[in-house]
Amino acid sequence: MRRLLLFSLALGLTMPSYASFNKGNTAGNLRKQASWTNASSVLQNTVQGTVRGTDGTIAGATVTVIGTTTTTVTDSNGKFTINAPVGAKLRISFVGYDSKEVAVTGSTVNVTLDETSDQLDEVVVVGYGTQKKEHLTGAVSSVNVEKVMGSRPIPDAGRGLQGAVPGLSVVIPSGEVGSDPIMKIRGQVASIQGSSTPLILVDNVEIPSINMVNPNDIETISVLKDAASSSIYGAKAAFGVVLITTKKGAKTDSHTITYSNNLSLQSPFKPVDVAGIDGLEYTLEAHENMKASGPAGGFWRVDRESFEKIKEWQQKWGGVVGNQDPVLYGRDWYYKGNEKFGLRIYDPADLMVKDNAFSHLHNLSLNGKTGNTTYNIGAGYLGQQGMMKPAKHDDFTRYNATVSVSTKLNDFLTVRGGAMYSDGTKRYANSATGFGADPWLYLYRWSRLFPIGVTEQGQEFRDPYTDTKKAHTGYKTERYTNLNLGTTIDIMDGWDIKADYAYSTENNSRKSSLPTMTGRTHWYQPVVWNDENGNRVYVDENGIPTDNGGMEGWEFPEENYIKKETSNVYRYNLFSKRHTFNAFTTYNTKLEGGHDLKFMAGTNVVAFLWENESLRRTNLINNDNPQFNYATGVQENSADTNWDSQAGFFGRANYAYKDKYLFEANLRYDGTSKFPSNLRWRWYPSVSAGWVVSNESFMQDISNVLSFAKLRGSWGSIGDQSVPNSLYVPTMDLDRYSWLDGSGLPFYELGTPGNVRPDISWQDIEHLNVGADFRFFNKVGLVVEWFERKTNHMIIPGEALPNTAGASAAQGNFGNLRTRGWEINLDYQHRFDNGLGLTVNANLADAVTMITKGTDWNTAWDDRRLSTSYSTGRRYGDIYGYVTDRLYQKDDFVYDASGNHEKVTIIHEGNAKVTNKLAGDNPVYQTFFEDGNGIMIMSPGDVKFVDVNGDGYITSGNSTNGDPGDRVVIGNSTPRYEYGFRLGADWKGIDVGVFLQGVGKREIWGAGQLAIPGFHVKDGAMPQAIAGDFWKEDRTDAFYPRAWNLGGANEGYVMRPQTRYLLDMSYFKIKNITVGYKLPENALRSVYLKNARIYVSLENFFTFDNLRGLPIDPETISGSNATLTSGNYNLGRTGTGVPSFKSASLGIQIGL
Repeated sequence: MRRLLLFSLALGLTMPSYASFNKGNTAGNLRKQASWTNASSVLQNTVQGTVRGTDGTIAGATVTVIGTTTTTVTDSNGKFTINAPVGAKLRISFVGYDSKEVAVTGSTVNVTLDETSDQLDEVVVVGYGTQKKEHLTGAVSSVNVEKVMGSRPIPDAGRGLQGAVPGLSVVIPSGEVGSDPIMKIRGQVASIQGSSTPLILVDNVEIPSINMVNPNDIETISVLKDAASSSIYGAKAAFGVVLITTKKGAKTDSHTITYSNNLSLQSPFKPVDVAGIDGLEYTLEAHENMKASGPAGGFWRVDRESFEKIKEWQQKWGGVVGNQDPVLYGRDWYYKGNEKFGLRIYDPADLMVKDNAFSHLHNLSLNGKTGNTTYNIGAGYLGQQGMMKPAKHDDFTRYNATVSVSTKLNDFLTVRGGAMYSDGTKRYANSATGFGADPWLYLYRWSRLFPIGVTEQGQEFRDPYTDTKKAHTGYKTERYTNLNLGTTIDIMDGWDIKADYAYSTENNSRKSSLPTMTGRTHWYQPVVWNDENGNRVYVDENGIPTDNGGMEGWEFPEENYIKKETSNVYRYNLFSKRHTFNAFTTYNTKLEGGHDLKFMAGTNVVAFLWENESLRRTNLINNDNPQFNYATGVQENSADTNWDSQAGFFGRANYAYKDKYLFEANLRYDGTSKFPSNLRWRWYPSVSAGWVVSNESFMQDISNVLSFAKLRGSWGSIGDQSVPNSLYVPTMDLDRYSWLDGSGLPFYELGTPGNVRPDISWQDIEHLNVGADFRFFNKVGLVVEWFERKTNHMIIPGEALPNTAGASAAQGNFGNLRTRGWEINLDYQHRFDNGLGLTVNANLADAVTMITKGTDWNTAWDDRRLSTSYSTGRRYGDIYGYVTDRLYQKDDFVYDASGNHEKVTIIHEGNAKVTNKLAGDNPVYQTFFEDGNGIMIMSPGDVKFVDVNGDGYITSGNSTNGDPGDRVVIGNSTPRYEYGFRLGADWKGIDVGVFLQGVGKREIWGAGQLAIPGFHVKDGAMPQAIAGDFWKEDRTDAFYPRAWNLGGANEGYVMRPQTRYLLDMSYFKIKNITVGYKLPENALRSVYLKNARIYVSLENFFTFDNLRGLPIDPETISGSNATLTSGNYNLGRTGTGVPSFKSASLGIQIGL
């Protein structure tokens, strides 16, 4: 009864508010107003609740009372409070989750949202703005940063992007810590003279290296791949853009502290298996096959007698003598006939390569919002040990700090500011032989008879291990600072103006020193071993000195191999500053009838200045304190400075009609300081359009199957000015000679000025893109792209000038280049009724580049040389070589009654050579490769080629297109069919992720001893994969030919570029496996934690390739190590750098 009275009272009190009277009211109006007043609208009550997702509570979710303007957002704990009548419906929504509607039945509503399987509502960051994915008409790929990089022990975002984006090629050529990955978008080359690398932007400001960005600070990554999406950034975006947006403040009033770490152990992902006894047998066989006199080998000799003794040594001492036990004459080596012979097998990989190198990552951040102010503060630390075991220091450390603050001063004005700092230092053992040939090269160079890491009579040898151990530590430091200020002016709803200024600096330095070094040298002849009294020492077969008899003792001399005048101290410093100003205005409006319009116009100005200096002084007098004050020798110094600037004015217009017909147009007017004043400014347009077919009425009948379908295309042109800024300015080099004039001053010489063209101008990069986006059953997504990119007016040298001209031909806009390719991306996302969530993402891409007009464009097709790298009409990266048939066997030859080869004289093109007679009616002879002296003569175990042109001989012809001989295209050095596959699953707090990545096709003709059989047999080192599988009379089914010595060349005799020994660099890697567990929220409340997750991760653990056991990373690029040298690293030899590594790690993620 009491409840009825209270209800009646409440009803009476609320009636006037809904049916108030005035003079215009009539009884009819009163009835109309009173008719919608009911009990449920009267019982307004306060509803409280919590919104959760698959990963816990959701902060910033929007809660709306349907049919009203009442709305709120959840706080940092996912909680909300809203006024809603009983019976009303609430709509709860959040980006990345399916919206949900629930009825109000009381004062508490708790909701769990499911991750969306419809990615069309996703907002993608594009140039100077954002767009719904559904409305994109250009080629843009967005990256889920958390899923791609969240639990991986990666030092930079570039490594995390490998395999994640179709069309983005990321190559990690070695295990050098602190190195940058090599990134390319849609093809490996886009300009001969200029760059082919994408523009990397962090919050619209160019950054010199992606290694300077802490992955933990990244909110989103978008990859802009065509002109329609990237042209808004102008000339530097000609080859695509990697657009990084850092984390900003929270959306709701909250304060959240997060901490995460990762602790990992790293070891080589492949064993460094340098041949021992089998390698020595190869050396012997090669020596005998080449009919050489004396013992085999170079600095250390081996013959059949010593080879047998080596095997005996292994049986007797192999498990007794330790790898670093002292060297004993008589036991480990002996001297005979002015030649030294080794018996002991050393293990250089065990001494040089560190196993279980430690790496750790730590990140701490504070993110929140207070009133109208949002903020994000982050700090990160990376410590990563390198793989060089004997170095005092081989590591990379990086400190990162970021600050971002934004305040809305009023309804019209928002101001923001931020700072980013990165401080990375690479410490390394400064090579005594330079980085054209550092200790890693010598690990793979010398025979395992070479002593390494050992002593003789207490004195160390000169070897890669000792050189590294004695080396001073070198430092390479790169510091980057970015300070930025900006404002947003909200003129009216849908119209704003944004302006940002950034000042960024680089302060890079390198310092190193080379001390004097002394050690025993075993390269040349030993000396007589006398005791301290000058008496000759005799030893027994165990190397123990004897008083009576034994063999005469020998020892190696001590040498000061890095002399005082060679020792030095070195410093290098570079300072740069960049000013970046961006200002643009955006206007959005919606017109009746389904017309959506968006306009944007702005300007971008960049000014860049750098200067450097280097200084070296020789003759260190204090090895322990290498300072310039303690160096008294010759001083060398140099310095340079340069500047360039760009300015652009741009505009963009977007139009959508009923979400079915989409159109976008961009226009940019670009200027650069790199070209003559009359050629500095150019207009660059781009257009794109899309048709959302699934929004047509005739598609509705199949909408439950084909949820979304969009066809789109784009065309655009962007200027490229990534070339030296002095191409149109003739310069003369000033050189100083060591000669002195009568006054004691050095002579100087001005070089000949180079030829230039005053009309040199922009390279025009023209993009064409056609794409289609589909979603099936609202769960399966498919994106297909076809693209073409042309480099028009490419800068290449002109026609060659005669030598009397005194300088090379001037470069001009003479060339053209074209890249075509395609991309496919497939995604699937579903959550089952039992709570199991499943996500799948797969991508595949390919690109082929043709030189449509190269340096030989004025030469007839038939006369163009095969050796020309950028030959007109040729595919970039093509490798010409012979087609291998098989290895010759004994029954391929004719023998006399004594079992000796019958000889025959073959005359081809006027050259007569005596060779071994082949069996059969019409045999194909290969005398082209023979020397005619009976040494290089085809024999069993040599390579037999296919007579491609059918003329009965194997030759190289004239090495032109018209006469290539028997050579054809046998491979291509560019990565083809790059793919990635990611599988993720989660259930009740447990998550599992597996990431697979690979390259379907890539070939190279290798360089050096790890790739070329018989490369330098006298040096002695080779992979066990070669030494254990070369042809000999008792192993005729071998893969590699009979042993031969190429004397340090990458090709010779029958080891020419050919199909059989071309390195197949395709690979498949299980790049990452992660298993994590998120602790339940109720278990965390007692310790005041918002969330906590622990995980284990395996990175780069499983690799499958086609290299037949060679210790080469299939990602390697011969001669590449930009971290330590910009030149030909380790003589350009394949795989002779820092071993790539795998890692196992453990990490935690905590939120407070």
